[in-house]
Amino acid sequence: MSETNDGSNWHQDFIASNLLVIGYNAWAGHLTQLRGAIVCSTNSPTLGVGGESFKTHFVGRSRLGPFLNAWLAAPDTAMRAPSLYDCSHQGSCR
Repeated sequence: MSETNDGSNWHQDFIASNLLVIGYNAWAGHLTQLRGAIVCSTNSPTLGVGGESFKTHFVGRSRLGPFLNAWLAAPDTAMRAPSLYDCSHQGSCR
């Protein structure tokens, strides 16, 4: 999917390849907790009949700050700041 072969765009390929799973978990989380973020763990993927699987979690807005603080405090993590989605223009925010 990416135009480079050096692996620098692996995250874009990951999202494109797993859009349905990520989108489903985002929607299910939104229905119960409204705002939040999807967290995908790629540390220990498993390979099965259906392909590669990974853990996906929806972290609600109220727990997002403590989650990110704990995650960033771990010595082996790095983070890129995600773009924040503003749903107010679609009228779906509560």
